[in-house]
Amino acid sequence: MQTQAQRLAQEPVAAIDRDAIEPRLLEILLAKQERRKLGPYIPRTAADIAEGLSVLFAREGIAARAWGVRRMGGGASKEQFVFDVEGEIDPAFARCVLRMDPREGIIETCRRREAQVLRAVAGVVPVPPVLTEDGDGETMGQPLMVTGFVGGVTKPSDSGAGPSGLKARFGESLGAALTSQFIGHLAAIHAVDYRAAGLDDFVVPRPETTDAALWQVNYWTRVRALEETDSLPLLTLAETWLYDHLPVCEQPVLLHGDYRVGNFLFDEDRQEITALLDWELTHIGDFHEDLAYSFEPLFGHRDADGVFHVGSMFTTEHLISRYEALTGRTVNPATLHWYRVLTSYKLIAMNHCSSIIAARDGTNHQNALLAFLASCTAGMSGTLCELLSGEMA
Repeated sequence: MQTQAQRLAQEPVAAIDRDAIEPRLLEILLAKQERRKLGPYIPRTAADIAEGLSVLFAREGIAARAWGVRRMGGGASKEQFVFDVEGEIDPAFARCVLRMDPREGIIETCRRREAQVLRAVAGVVPVPPVLTEDGDGETMGQPLMVTGFVGGVTKPSDSGAGPSGLKARFGESLGAALTSQFIGHLAAIHAVDYRAAGLDDFVVPRPETTDAALWQVNYWTRVRALEETDSLPLLTLAETWLYDHLPVCEQPVLLHGDYRVGNFLFDEDRQEITALLDWELTHIGDFHEDLAYSFEPLFGHRDADGVFHVGSMFTTEHLISRYEALTGRTVNPATLHWYRVLTSYKLIAMNHCSSIIAARDGTNHQNALLAFLASCTAGMSGTLCELLSGEMA
């Protein structure tokens, strides 16, 4: 007798609900289309942020004063500022970071969801503590979140990495130390009991169904429909393949969504990860998705023998074997392959669709960087072609 999962896996494409998207994600995606009509975005000054923080602190009953506001580097999708705080405040918030949405960016995400998940995983993995958030942008006109500042770097001091820590090279000792932490923290995230975590803005896919996969394809297909500036037949082919091969997720887990080198801070001297960053793509889904994301060639390199290393630190085989040992799960090669195709599909949607529009219309504070990211489409398209043809190891 067939199980429910087997029946759903064989469900005809015509019966698939292509409008099934998490309500909060659809809400903010559509809201961006309206904000775009407001025209170019004017980046905030330090004085703007200082004034806004006074209003925010007063509204939240935070008996403290922000001073020394200065802009931080990075943040292709978010404006980021660091500032000091004095007053009746926990020492963890003596220095803080503000992440605020510009008019639009490479991805559209939710500060409320990001704050909820940071609170949920605090004490499980190293993350910045959350002071407060304004998910609707009532105080400064744009959604924002304030966290405590955590020290560390995203790449070794002697590494010639690109933006966001991409292509960073780790030495043997540092790489070995960070490898065990990187994989261990991923396993810990996937073990979080999301049902008791206060994730009010998240929706949970049904176990033993294709919901987890379907919702992801639906969302990124909607992004493409709203923001594609020219026809990309390769994405149409990938979209069809993804819908035709939706995998069943036996048991959904909490996912980071952007788990890679460049999205964690570490202390070089102690060789210790100090904070996992950029939780804005977090959702509940199939554990294969986070693994597949790490396998994207953009986030690693091949050695002299052509063997791919995740973030220059370890092979994909090592990640799989260590993850299986830590979690007791078994990685399904077909499901992993499906999520690798999804990874390429959504990265192209981000870089070739959303990035181009934001750079073209001046609705982001880093238009030059977004224009550069759009140029990554060629390499990512090559990866997607290889994955679809089944040639990529």
